[in-house]
Amino acid sequence: MPSSRFLPMCFLFSFFLVSLPLLISCIRPADVPEVDKECAKTPHPDICIRCIKSDTSRGTDDISELTYEILFCMMSEATHGHEFADVLAQQTTEPYLLRALKTCNVSLFSASNDLTDSLMRMEGEDYRKAESDLVSADMGVERCLEAFVKQPIVTFPPQLSSHVDLAARYYDVAHVFFGLIPG
Repeated sequence: MPSSRFLPMCFLFSFFLVSLPLLISCIRPADVPEVDKECAKTPHPDICIRCIKSDTSRGTDDISELTYEILFCMMSEATHGHEFADVLAQQTTEPYLLRALKTCNVSLFSASNDLTDSLMRMEGEDYRKAESDLVSADMGVERCLEAFVKQPIVTFPPQLSSHVDLAARYYDVAHVFFGLIPG
């Protein structure tokens, strides 16, 4: 009797051993090297890979979808930067810092809106206009940076600087990706 119970258990165990690697390969994206390859073409492969791999719901790795992911990450940074600048502006009374923060607040809000437009155009496959919106968004990010450079004796708040820096880097990546979209 014990041997008749042992046989089905061995079969079941063998089935799991054989099917486990197959199951794991289905869960993990098989095209990860493709993402690495495309991101390697950009000036910031590390943040490119981090952004793209953060979205596990991505269906394919065609360049337009990767571009969409980068635009979304840039929009997130612009939005967080805008929100942070707004809170800091409400908390400060120092006139030069207040002026720079208000400029960042407005310009990053505008950048976030431009990136929302760019994302919608990507969904409609209007890549030329999506890239134009990206360029407008980058101008907003640059205006925020310049607001701190122009103000005398004003320190760029580190958390805001981080959002602006990442948004600028995502612009660099998206700019390269737009050049890779066929058509």
